[in-house]
Amino acid sequence: MKKLLNHKISVIMSVHNGIPRLREAVESILNQTFKNFEFIIVDDASTDDSWKYLKSIKDKQSLRSSQVAGLKRIKLIKNKKNLGLAISLNKALKFAKGNYIARMDADDISLPKRFEEQVKFFKKHPSVDICGTWVNLIDDVGKIIGEKKYPISDKEIKKSLAWYPPIIHPTLMARSQVFNSLKGYDPSFDMAEDYELLLRAKEKFIMANIPQKLLLWRLWNKRRSRRSMHELDKIDLRIKIEALKRGYFGPAYLLIIVKKFLTTYLLPLPLKLAIAKFTKLA
Repeated sequence: MKKLLNHKISVIMSVHNGIPRLREAVESILNQTFKNFEFIIVDDASTDDSWKYLKSIKDKQSLRSSQVAGLKRIKLIKNKKNLGLAISLNKALKFAKGNYIARMDADDISLPKRFEEQVKFFKKHPSVDICGTWVNLIDDVGKIIGEKKYPISDKEIKKSLAWYPPIIHPTLMARSQVFNSLKGYDPSFDMAEDYELLLRAKEKFIMANIPQKLLLWRLWNKRRSRRSMHELDKIDLRIKIEALKRGYFGPAYLLIIVKKFLTTYLLPLPLKLAIAKFTKLA
């Protein structure tokens, strides 16, 4: 049996009730200048028209490729019940065959040259295992309202990991061996699975951010509800405690944990929401 050519990149995305932003997110991937990828999408038991839309996608590039090499770029998986982001991404990873794994979220927009620039970066920097990019922030209607520039060097990224995840998750691309070695995401840290993954990667892999804005990162109210904000804070605190136990940081890290505890349980929610919005826009 003739062996089929592997896709260079495996793009993994999970969606739960992604309408109306899902179409923009999907099309931004299909319209990448770098064409050699597979797109693995998990519908996490959506109750809107997300699955109907996903099944209706016609990928012209995939049709052309299939005539040549038998390749189909889009692979769909549907969960029977809502499992959460981490488990859904792990399901997608089981089907991933690319040399690189790229993340995408169902409400953001990858700019056309994102994959091209990231693959080029990996080739130019063979020691780097994980790379993200800078982003422009957009509102509900797609208007640019800010930008986010995180540290670009491995040293500065790993220093920043003591406080927050300095690689924006929907911009992340990694060599496939990273996910193989780490065995994917830890579902017990769902909602902050990206932060926990980067902390585990800290000891083994080299990280970087490309100093180009290659994604439009959507900032909208649903991402900052009171309940989800409080839950996220509690998970973030657990991650930091676990990082201290595993010896990722020195004893001084205990001060950061104490500060996180105080802001999680003593800071009023309205003030916490305002700070979160300001820090993302800053």
